[in-house]
Amino acid sequence: MRRGTAHAAPAVALGLTLLGVAPAAAQEPAPEIALQFSAQSVLPGQGFTISGTLPGGAADAGRALELWERRAPFPGVYAIVRNGTAGASGEFSFGVAPVRKAYWSVVAEATPTHPREASPGFLVALRRKVSIRTSTRRPRKGSLVRFSGFVSPGFPVGPGSVATLQRRNAQGGFTDVRPVLLGGAGAFSSYRMRVRMTRSGVYRAVVPSSTFFSAGASVAVTVRVRRR
Repeated sequence: MRRGTAHAAPAVALGLTLLGVAPAAAQEPAPEIALQFSAQSVLPGQGFTISGTLPGGAADAGRALELWERRAPFPGVYAIVRNGTAGASGEFSFGVAPVRKAYWSVVAEATPTHPREASPGFLVALRRKVSIRTSTRRPRKGSLVRFSGFVSPGFPVGPGSVATLQRRNAQGGFTDVRPVLLGGAGAFSSYRMRVRMTRSGVYRAVVPSSTFFSAGASVAVTVRVRRR
């Protein structure tokens, strides 16, 4: 499991204000709840787990917990989406199946001996699924290769609905080759383009982030150019 790396304002400073509770900054300092995420980027339909152990360990056994979500569109507000209790050693775990990209935080209810405690908010990306296929993986030098695929969920038709073909560069990153407008709408969008091949390379298709989803990328495919 990995700890999230994208920070938002703590849920206790945002969501709890909605309930009439003073923000954390106005209360006595309390230990921060550390979180671990089984994934920090998922596709629609995939789930992930948020887990951790309360700072008090076994002394926090049975303590009431709340899972808070701040769902896109941002900035938005935090809302409680799940309740739970800490285990015998103060451990906890929440399974999540997101429907949009969102920030997540865990809050421990106040007890007679402990103040209310919270984690920061961490962003988990929900990215679109992008497929890629080619008309051939072994083209002749100078010939045209058709790249095509589907994007799910689909983009609404508009100038920002673009798929970009990228080629791996010498540094190991990817450089844009050609953008193309996505076609279709609804559950799926599609793209198609032709590119003249002069040398072998590794290619992928990417789509930009949007209001509800993070940027998405296809798997990388290798195209080997033949001289004859």
